[in-house]
Amino acid sequence: MIVKVNTERVKTVAVTASLAAWLVATAAGQLPENRFDNLLRRGRWQIPVPNWRFFGPNPGVKDNHLLYRDIVDGEPGEWEEVPITRDRPWYALAWNARNRSPKALFDASQDTIGRSVAFGPELHLVTLGSGYRLLSRYIQRHLPHAEGASHSQFMLMQSFLKAPGDREIEPVFVSLQFPLNDHASDATPEAAAFPVAA
Repeated sequence: MIVKVNTERVKTVAVTASLAAWLVATAAGQLPENRFDNLLRRGRWQIPVPNWRFFGPNPGVKDNHLLYRDIVDGEPGEWEEVPITRDRPWYALAWNARNRSPKALFDASQDTIGRSVAFGPELHLVTLGSGYRLLSRYIQRHLPHAEGASHSQFMLMQSFLKAPGDREIEPVFVSLQFPLNDHASDATPEAAAFPVAA
């Protein structure tokens, strides 16, 4: 009796089983606990699994808020919040090109907050940062302003859950006043040497 082996079917089953095993190993490697990491790297096979733990080891627990106000005749107006994040459509899981602008504002906010912590009272050094320049240019050119406003100013705040239903909000950074007129090159005199970010 001769048994014919369908080699194409055997190859298909072997490749499918290998990919399925690798998918399971990859999923196990992304779990918050690290117990599978050593198991996957040990032994004879040492399965090469990607690590996509985007938020580890220090997950973000605070929300950033960007606010701005206009100065008319030397008097500051009311703070208005600029929405940094938007509601995502259902297809954003696969394609979310509209996330670029909010991501740029978020990164600029993080950069400015980091520089303000690093430099403390040296506000001039914070104004030289790319995040500060991007935020001030964005406010100058892309947001509505009060009639007769000559200058504007922004503030960065962070909020976090202190307890369920109790959100704590704290101001983190307040910018210098920067001019809004078309002849002003930017919020800082040194910024002319840098490319326009927004």
